[in-house]
Amino acid sequence: MIDSKRLLRDVAVACVMATALMGSVRGAAADSNTIGVQITSDREPSNFAEPKNTKFELNGAHTFNSGWTFGGSFEYNDHAFSTRASQNLEGTIGYRIPLTSALSLFGSGGLGEHWRERPSAEFPYYVLRVGADLDLSHSVTWNVVTFRYRDAFNPSDNFNTPQLATGVSFKLDEQRTITTKIVRNWRDGSPSSTGVAVGFKQGF
Repeated sequence: MIDSKRLLRDVAVACVMATALMGSVRGAAADSNTIGVQITSDREPSNFAEPKNTKFELNGAHTFNSGWTFGGSFEYNDHAFSTRASQNLEGTIGYRIPLTSALSLFGSGGLGEHWRERPSAEFPYYVLRVGADLDLSHSVTWNVVTFRYRDAFNPSDNFNTPQLATGVSFKLDEQRTITTKIVRNWRDGSPSSTGVAVGFKQGF
């Protein structure tokens, strides 16, 4: 019998590896590749002054001229005042639709693998994202809203973790961008944290 957890994990790993492979090969002139890092400080939902955890993310993406994007990410989550830690490995496929010269909508779906220690657990999950971006100028983009729906395939894993985010991106030049955002997280229907994130993306 096929191990469904292992199969889903292998699919997620394959998506990440495919992103890295495509990112190493130049496509058509209008295609683009990015690699990036992001650090997020999550705070307690009812007390922003109290830290909850810090997340470190490495990500990459290849965007085709047609609007399709293959992406992958690895996230390490370090819990404050604890020896607990968790990781997420994720692969996604997305599409962006320009509505005007400045406003665009996007959506993506993907698979991931979550594992953690103390207590030990490992399980696959799925993730869906939708959002809108608005170019305020050539250098500044308002990431108006991004909604993430994420859950484990097995409800008993208690990984129903939606997220709502908004932010601003600052283009340093044609290849380098600084990203900032504020996020609100939920877990199983209750607010779990409010986060502030800053990141950097390098195009090539």
